[in-house]
Parts: sequence; C-alpha cells; structure tokens
Amino acid sequence: MEEYFIFDNGVQIGPYSIGQLEKMFRGKMISDDTVVRISGGSGNGRCVSICELVKPENAAGNGDNTARLLSCENGVMRIACPVCGQHYKLTPELHPSGECECIKCRASFRLPRRQTAASLPDTPWDDPETEIPDGDLLCPHCWKSFDRDYVLYISVHPSLFGDPVLGDYVPKRFVPTVFNQAGQPLDACGLPATEMACPRCHLRIPAGLLDTPALYFSIAGATSSGKSYFLTCLTHQLRKSLPEHFGAAFFDADPRLNETLNAYEKQLFMPLEPDHITALPATQISGDGISDRVRLDQVEIELPKPFVFEFRSRDNADDLNMIFYDNSGEMFIPGRDEWVNQATHHLSHSDGIMFLFDPANDAAMRLSLCDKRDPQISRNPRVTDQAVLLNEMINRIRRHANMLSSDSCKIPLVIVVGKYDTWREHFPEDLSRLPILPDQNSSDGRNCLDMNKILSVSFALRGMMLQYAPGLVNAAESFFDEVYFVPVSNFGTLAEQDEGGVIGVVPGKLSPLWAEVPLLLLLARNQQIPEFRGGSQAPLTGKFSGEHIVFAHPESGKYVRLPGNYAGAVLQINGREFQLPETPEDNACLN
Repeated sequence: MEEYFIFDNGVQIGPYSIGQLEKMFRGKMISDDTVVRISGGSGNGRCVSICELVKPENAAGNGDNTARLLSCENGVMRIACPVCGQHYKLTPELHPSGECECIKCRASFRLPRRQTAASLPDTPWDDPETEIPDGDLLCPHCWKSFDRDYVLYISVHPSLFGDPVLGDYVPKRFVPTVFNQAGQPLDACGLPATEMACPRCHLRIPAGLLDTPALYFSIAGATSSGKSYFLTCLTHQLRKSLPEHFGAAFFDADPRLNETLNAYEKQLFMPLEPDHITALPATQISGDGISDRVRLDQVEIELPKPFVFEFRSRDNADDLNMIFYDNSGEMFIPGRDEWVNQATHHLSHSDGIMFLFDPANDAAMRLSLCDKRDPQISRNPRVTDQAVLLNEMINRIRRHANMLSSDSCKIPLVIVVGKYDTWREHFPEDLSRLPILPDQNSSDGRNCLDMNKILSVSFALRGMMLQYAPGLVNAAESFFDEVYFVPVSNFGTLAEQDEGGVIGVVPGKLSPLWAEVPLLLLLARNQQIPEFRGGSQAPLTGKFSGEHIVFAHPESGKYVRLPGNYAGAVLQINGREFQLPETPEDNACLN
C-alpha cells in the first residue's frame, strides 16, 4: 500500500492518505508547490507535486522534479535538490541518464537542461562583484534580499582567512559545493561549516533567520535621551512579561550578536554591587559592538549590528525573530545620512519605530515640568530641537523607501516620552497603578493587551505634547498613519550622581514602569499578541476625514483630529469613559 509524505523545509512529515492530502490541499493548509513523496514501503519512492496528485489539470509542468540550477562555470553545474535544497557540484557527463538521487533526502530528481545551464552567469556569488538577485530572505546587516540558494558559508579551518569584503583577518566565506554525509558543506580544507553569511556583505547570519520570519524594530532619538537604557530595560522586561502574561518565550536568538546588550542588562539588573550607582556608556556612532566595517562597491562602509531575539508562542504557531536597532543620537543630525555610514537605513525596513522623546532635552518641558532633584535636570543642561530629528528621520524613510511626497507611512510609530519620574506629578495618570491587561482574555485563553488603557494614556500624553511640542506631534501625525504616545520610566526612580560626577542609577532601586509597553503595542499591531479595545460606553459623536477621526472634545468642546488607530477605543477623560466611533469599514461589517 502506498504512503504519502510531505516535505517541509527538508523535513519529511507523514505518512498521509490520499484523502487526507486532498482535504489539506482544498483547505489551503498546504500550497500548490508542496512536494510529496510516494512510497510503497521501500523508504525511497518518487517525488511529485501536490497538484499532480489531487488536481492534475493544474500541475505546473514540473512533475519531472528538476533540480534548481544555481550557476554554471566551465561546464560544471552547481545545483540544489528540489526537495530539501541540498547543494551539488557536478558535470552532466557523469550522469548520462540525467537522473540523480539526493544523498540527504533520498529523493530522485533530474538534472537541468544544458541550454538552461548555458544561460547562467559564470561568476560565482561569493565574488563581491557579482549581482545577487532579490529573493525572500533579508539580511539584517545590509538589508539585501536574496534567495536561500545564495547563502554563503564561513570557513572553519584556521588557515582559511582573508575575505574580500570583511578583510584579511576574517574567515573566508565560500559557496557550498561539497558536502559530507550529514549534508553539511565542507570548506576548502574539508572541515564541515555550520555558520552562514550574507552573499552581499558577508556578515554572519543566524540560522534561525533563514527558517523563521522576522519583525524589525528601530529605536531613534536625540543624544542622551536614554535609548540604550530604554532598550536594555525593554528586553529585560519582555523576558518576564511575555511568558507570564502571553504564554510566549522571548530569548536570545544569537548571544554573539546580542553581546553588547546582554552586557548592559547584566550591569543594570545583575550587578555585583546593587547599592552602587552604575551608568551605561553613551552609544557611539561606530565601533566594535555597535557596527561592522565592510567593503562594498570599492568603498568601506559602516553597518549597524542588529540585536536578534526569538519570540516563540506556547502553541508554536507564531514563532518569529525580533530584530532591534539602536543608533547614536548623532546619527539623526541632518546631513549624517551618508553612503559610508548606513546606520539608519533600517528605518525604511522597520515593522515598528520607537522615537524616544526626552523632556529633559526640551527647553519648555525642562523648565516647566521636570523635577530639579534629578541630576539629569539640574546638571549638564542640554537642549535639542527633537522635532528636527523626527523630520530628518521622516525624510530618510521617504528617500530609502522611494516614497512620493504625498505618500503616508504604514509603519506604526510609538513616540516614547521618557524619564517619566521627572514629570509624573504633572501627568494625570499614575503608571504604577495602570495594568495593561483587561479582565477578559482572547478566544484561545491568552491574555489580551488592553488597548483602551494604552490609548487613553496616549490621548492624555498627546494633549500634553501638543502644549509643549506641537511641531513634533503634527509632523508625526502628518506622515505616519498610526501614531501612539507612551510614557516610560526606565528606572522607576530618579537618577543619582556619584562623587565623581557620573549620573546613573542604583540597580537595587530599579523598577521600570511601562518599559515593555511600546514593544507590546507594536507586537499587537503586527498581530503577534491579542488586543482588546472597545466596549459599550457613551459614544462620542464624530466622523472620519480620510484616515483621521474628527470629534468634539467632551470637556473643552474643541475639535480633535486623531489618527485612525484610535477608532473604536474607549477613552477615559477626567474619570469618564467615552467610546470613539468605529471605522466606516467596521460599521459596515456590524450592519
């Protein structure tokens, strides 16, 4: 009796019956290009596409299961097994029948035709001059997209040093052509290589990025706004809140890439002397731990180092990588967006941007709101027009994404207003008493993020920002479709100054407030954790104007124009709850 096995990323799953395969195909649980092995008990069998089995009239004509041709040089073909992706280097003369069997998955496949091989370029893709075609994968270093077949491997043998892109003291990158019995590529000295690299910048890529989708999050802000403290506290809090509240694990996908951030976390949250003031170093423009220097297009350039984490849900349905970028505030000064330093090019690839606004750097808020007992306020005064930095960030996104001046940006923006402890007395909400989880859960039993609470705080903070920094609010809401305002305290206490004049925090007093909320908000907007909004409260009369909601403020009577991301939310205003109107599409669905 024949059995059927599905191949998914080189892994064999099954056996299934033909009826089960038909149900999976009709229910779109498997795609048209799914490969199925038909086995009669021999353990090998032949491989066909799912269409040939359940819908032969729509078969793509690739039933012969031809290998993918990667390159051809001097009559030698580099091919990949169409089932598991195993690479080979061979000549057609060695296989006159045109048939081969994969040593890894044991699938039978055909060699590509000679005329197809003749049309491919002879230059291998480990040559920096080779143009790599775009694909489904994205390098987290240089943001080049490419297919998995173009991944390079990193040599292991200590004699194989010297790379044309990374320099003389870096292990050589190579195109895999020879493999051992385990399917691992062998370097020029015969040692198995396990680490992979980008075909363009040659920087190391964690293996998980090739198998799991990724979300990219950028952090921007002025110098001394506390970006490094914020990212450190953010990731530290996520390690606790995601497992506790959302049943998801959050951990380092690559400890080597996260080395700098992990050192910061250890310094703040695992100190040997928790009663002594500690301070993180200011983020540098470039240097070890911050960026990598590579040679592309005959020019040496700086690329930012990403911090890579893995997000794994309890049901293994939403596994993904989360990649963070932290830049020096100097990189957002107008004119610093240079070819030789591409530190902020990640902004146009982001799935969410967190712009850290520092009230201590704003002249009006510093004088009117901030607590002078904090040495960040009373010592070393610094004033920056942070609206200029935001506008520079917007201009860079436009240029690198090739946007028209009339285009709006679909990337969610969270304006993180930091150092909450220095201005908390002037804000109507006490963050220490505001839970972010509602009473009810999602349909699958997981906690929901309370968007009503977050949007109520955002609305109140937006009003305060309009009073002190209206240019920044207007610039943000004119370009981004989704804008949120979130107050954050990295420390949960005022900063302190030691005898040497260093301003920092006593680790034993650390108790961050809402440090993880900006990222939880972005995860919810990217459909990774469930959210809750709306209710049956007193409705606010309003209408939609384009993508914005326009309504009369229930207290002042003045008209308010909010981005559409507030639609349907219940806002708490002076102790009373009001529900904003739903989007026209939502109303149509309800009717």
